[in-house]
Amino acid sequence: MTTGIGGVEELHQYNLNLYPNEASGLLAIENERLLAEHGWDKAFWVCLDEGEVTDCIALVGHRSGTGVDLEADWEIARLHAVAVGNTKTTEDAEALTRKDGYVYVLGSHFGKKIGPLQPKRGFVARFNEAKVLNAIDDPATEIEVARPSFVLHRLINDAFEEHGVDLVPLGEECRKAFIEGTIEVGEKKGKKWAGLMREGDWPLNIEGAAFRPGGSLLIGLRFPMSADGRPILVDVEGIERLFEKGGSKPEVKGFWTVNAVGRDGELAGFRDLTFVRDELHAVTGDVDSSQSESLLIKDYPGGRNTVSTHWRVTLPEDQGYGDLDASPVREFPGLPRVEGIAGTEDGRFFYVVDEDEGVLLRLTRLLTD
Repeated sequence: MTTGIGGVEELHQYNLNLYPNEASGLLAIENERLLAEHGWDKAFWVCLDEGEVTDCIALVGHRSGTGVDLEADWEIARLHAVAVGNTKTTEDAEALTRKDGYVYVLGSHFGKKIGPLQPKRGFVARFNEAKVLNAIDDPATEIEVARPSFVLHRLINDAFEEHGVDLVPLGEECRKAFIEGTIEVGEKKGKKWAGLMREGDWPLNIEGAAFRPGGSLLIGLRFPMSADGRPILVDVEGIERLFEKGGSKPEVKGFWTVNAVGRDGELAGFRDLTFVRDELHAVTGDVDSSQSESLLIKDYPGGRNTVSTHWRVTLPEDQGYGDLDASPVREFPGLPRVEGIAGTEDGRFFYVVDEDEGVLLRLTRLLTD
């Protein structure tokens, strides 16, 4: 292990079980009334990425009065929720973030491991955290859903071209499955979105999101990455416009390429993002964890074994494009599915790991002198 970088041996671990146990994304709960209602002193939102967004938001809470080190007495519960707005099918919730009291949930905008891309994964949802009075009882929490097929895909791909972002060449297997295959589905079925998917596009796999202090949304791409394998951040203004009737579309403000490729890999993608004050923290890792059937792994074998790593990044305020250095904080060798990160102002970090047998919460020990 690289000298000076933390490891998993420094972390507490707690196993939680809630079907379908496909954890992705982590966000601290700021609703003190909700914490008190459930008897928790600390809690997090987590999304479970298989199924409808209304079935896949959970709360992980720590029982009050059971110790400051938080190494035990965690509980998990599913949010009782109902969709409003666009109620079409949704799937593959991947990222959680917060703005103006709303918790936002982003779908991956990707597809099955062998393609094609699927509109049901291209959603953005949100709910008002302050209105969640009890996680599991009536009334159900209303989750607003916006599912404008391939709108973010088109906006980001057009911005790639406009700004000359130097991306990794799209592999032949991925091009056929995710681009040509999706175009074919749209044309054969006469989909309204058919013209939004074009030859020369890159498929997007969104896995991280965090609102910047200034209000724009930073999106972390697991794919594509830069031509030299580094993960890419996309800065998007006005994501809330998707929920406004007749509103204008969001806009891409800029791109950042981050020097954040972990050990044993030639390329990496983002797994999650979070801000602690004005400092960005990110987890990067391999291009796909389902390696036996993944077309991404076939086309990009250099991203098969990239070690999941937590990085610290400082974003300049006076420019919107460029390369960023990152400082490694912790490595997760043997844990390729570190799917979520949340930090607290006292310097603690929490991680959620997607394991076959359950949801694995890992947290840094509280260190005192």
